[in-house]
Amino acid sequence: MDVIRIPTGTRDVLPAEAAETRFLMEAVRTVFTAFGYGEVVTPTLELESALEVSGEKRFRRSFRLFDEKGEVMMLRPEMTTPIARLAATKLAGRQPPFRFCYFANSFQPTRPQRGRQSEFFQAGLELIGIDSPAADGEVLAVLCGALEACGLREYSISLGEASFFRALLEEVGVSDEEQERLFMALAERDMVEFAHLVGALAVDDEDRQAILDAVALRGGSDVLTRAQDLVRGPRMEKALKRLARTYYLVSRYGYAGRLLFDLGILRGFDYYTGIVFEVVSGDLGFPIGGGGRYDNLLARFGRDEPAVGFALGLDRLHIAVSGQGGVPLQAGPGVALAGGMDEELDLARELRESGVKVLSLPADITEQLALEAARDAGLGYAVLPLGDGIRLLECAGGQARDVSREQLAAAVEA
Repeated sequence: MDVIRIPTGTRDVLPAEAAETRFLMEAVRTVFTAFGYGEVVTPTLELESALEVSGEKRFRRSFRLFDEKGEVMMLRPEMTTPIARLAATKLAGRQPPFRFCYFANSFQPTRPQRGRQSEFFQAGLELIGIDSPAADGEVLAVLCGALEACGLREYSISLGEASFFRALLEEVGVSDEEQERLFMALAERDMVEFAHLVGALAVDDEDRQAILDAVALRGGSDVLTRAQDLVRGPRMEKALKRLARTYYLVSRYGYAGRLLFDLGILRGFDYYTGIVFEVVSGDLGFPIGGGGRYDNLLARFGRDEPAVGFALGLDRLHIAVSGQGGVPLQAGPGVALAGGMDEELDLARELRESGVKVLSLPADITEQLALEAARDAGLGYAVLPLGDGIRLLECAGGQARDVSREQLAAAVEA
């Protein structure tokens, strides 16, 4: 018989991992809610014509299908553009700011590997209608708070400024076509190709070196001082001042130690206009999430509003937290109860009413199989009724003790 496969770039998730991912999602949701972000839900399918309004070239490689009218549909490749569409069309009569969050799956064709799938689940937020370092600082603070609520201890946020590098290229006379090729090389982290492209530019040696130096500026707050030597005009000066103000505000939230400046970050989306950032953790080899400011995107949908936001890959976050001690699930008391579906149905109901999770098993199950079932379900005990009493088996060590039915709930909660 042929093996029944699932599509390339997708995967099945079993209960234990699903429970841990759900814990991470709820931890993130708690932080989002504390800052006043309300959840929105957009369609998994978007009209190709609607997403093309964004002008985002990465959407050219997306999953497409036709509806019954022959219109081209796309599985959403990310969530920022659908939320921009929503804010511009559904909220035309309301005044910003808008604070939205989401928990959703998105789809992008890719070569699958650890931490990278064609279908991926994200948690993210968008702050629409405020163009200031205060908004940038709030979004970065929410991001840090969400990561720490999930139990992630070792992480940093690489922070850059897209407008600083764009302004530098424009000031030294780099054409739009050349800029696009440079941005593509940076987004793909192909520094060999980037250096080759810079070497071919028709600029003087000083400006050529400034371009190379700009993308190599990484480190602490001293980067802001070193970047002053590269300033070629007021736009670059403004970008640095705004970045410095954002850093100060993030420090007021208590997260300055999490920021590392990297002026070579541009990320892979064309719509970023200001700060851009990525979350890195240990030696994973890929960012957990990222985001930035995109002040021109909503205007393409008919409403000119500034905006900033981020997205976290929950699959990637799960990998990172698992590598730092595991997801801090607070499991309540639970048992696997032999006979819980028939002879001991009343006992199962009483335990559930007292707050104990009950996995019901057949009445004739053996002690060994009952223990295995309890362990597989992440429960603390297997319970086998013995006449008027109860045999309580601990999953951790396999020890057995007999208790009365009246003592059972207290015994498993202890």
